Amino acid sequence: MLGAGAASMAGLMQDTQMTTAVNQLMGELSLARSEAIKRNTMVVLCKSRNGFSCTDESAWHEGRIVFVDANKNHQVDAGEPVIHVQQGLEGNLRLRYGSLHEYVRYSPLSEAWTGTFTFCDRRGAEKAKAVIIYWTGRPRVSTKTSEGKPLRCS
Repeated sequence: MLGAGAASMAGLMQDTQMTTAVNQLMGELSLARSEAIKRNTMVVLCKSRNGFSCTDESAWHEGRIVFVDANKNHQVDAGEPVIHVQQGLEGNLRLRYGSLHEYVRYSPLSEAWTGTFTFCDRRGAEKAKAVIIYWTGRPRVSTKTSEGKPLRCS
């Protein structure tokens, strides 16, 4: 019974870690959307290991930044403030983003490029969660893809 209790506690801790990570990303997306509207300019969420610049070489679970992209080049330039820095995810959580782009861009009208973030851990696709972004900029959490199919962890 002790072994079953420990396994149950480990599963609960992984569920909590997953929920926390999903909620952090939802907050970052909401922040980017609201800042784009408030500042009347493009705001971008991108992968960042160092908290200062975007990089395609890092993975989404290694860290992210939200920044004002006044010149629309999808890179942090002089005078473009970084609004938020998110450190890497804890534990064995992995995050991937399925989209035509390597970043999420919000316009002053709150529009965004569509895409799906998928959170996975060692438990696989059965416990995976997705954050789906619609062109309206609104994200939602799901246990399926935007097409209603099961999530995949690779």
